[in-house]
Amino acid sequence: MKPILLGLIGVGRHGYRYLHHLLSVETGGKLIAISRRNMEEGIRLAAENSLRFYPNYRDLLADSAIQAVLIVTPPSLNLPIALEAIQHGKAVLLEKPLALTPIQGRQIVEAATKAKIPLMTAQTLRYEPTIRQLQALASSLGQWRYLVCTMRFECRQELPQKNTSWSNYGVLMEFGIHLLDLVRVLTQDEIHSVSADISRPTAHDPENLAFIKLMTQRGVRCYLDISRLSQGRVTRAEIMGSTGQVQADWTTNIVRKISGRNEVLDYPCPSSATLIEVLRDFCQAIRTGGPMPVTAEDGLRAVEIAEACYRSAQTGKPVFLN
Repeated sequence: MKPILLGLIGVGRHGYRYLHHLLSVETGGKLIAISRRNMEEGIRLAAENSLRFYPNYRDLLADSAIQAVLIVTPPSLNLPIALEAIQHGKAVLLEKPLALTPIQGRQIVEAATKAKIPLMTAQTLRYEPTIRQLQALASSLGQWRYLVCTMRFECRQELPQKNTSWSNYGVLMEFGIHLLDLVRVLTQDEIHSVSADISRPTAHDPENLAFIKLMTQRGVRCYLDISRLSQGRVTRAEIMGSTGQVQADWTTNIVRKISGRNEVLDYPCPSSATLIEVLRDFCQAIRTGGPMPVTAEDGLRAVEIAEACYRSAQTGKPVFLN
């Protein structure tokens, strides 16, 4: 089968991971062009890897050989780049978050839907082996009592540059967006209400701590602990059920189930480069014409929940979602 010909827009710290995987692992896609604002680095990377280099992303989107684009830019740039990619008829893989606001996210979703363009949101946490093992054990826990998800990262050495649209957002949009998506995946339900307590070092800094309570439409309580205040990384999701509990830790790659009489079973899981699986699924969906495994609508729902969290923290009241 012929590979899907890909263009990569954005080859910074995170975009470089895409570049590395596409050049070293079979994904069903073939990277043929890149675009980045650092011209010197872009020229070097393109020359070293026999790629086309476009300083301006619009020129990459106009390249008729490219079938799909991977957009790995600051999320403030997602809207204009995605809309133009859709206009050019390119399938799109967008790094999370899909957008910074629900309004921007809806514009992307509506444009892709109207043009019938495949669009996937790269919510990579869904692909963690520990999360998949957690899902496999979830039905054995009886009636769910509640769900707890934690992502604590080390303090950032440097804050985002001031006076940029991305500098106003912190842990919730940076990596907490993974948990907002994960709650929907694990509960297989939509969010009914949001209550959030968000803290910032100063009023002008992005948030570095968020405690969030979500209630699903079927009444499952979900508690999220998201921060950049830890001395070490803590990442886990835990389901408390009437007949047992299961905790998935994707830092240690272990899933632990505790059931009656304190019986403990550990399920070691292999470490995984989740982005490779995302790229494979993206290319496979394009090839077969099947649905994207993580849709643009999934990305939009996470952004809508995030926006509700900010509103709840600002008003001190719960926010109810449709």
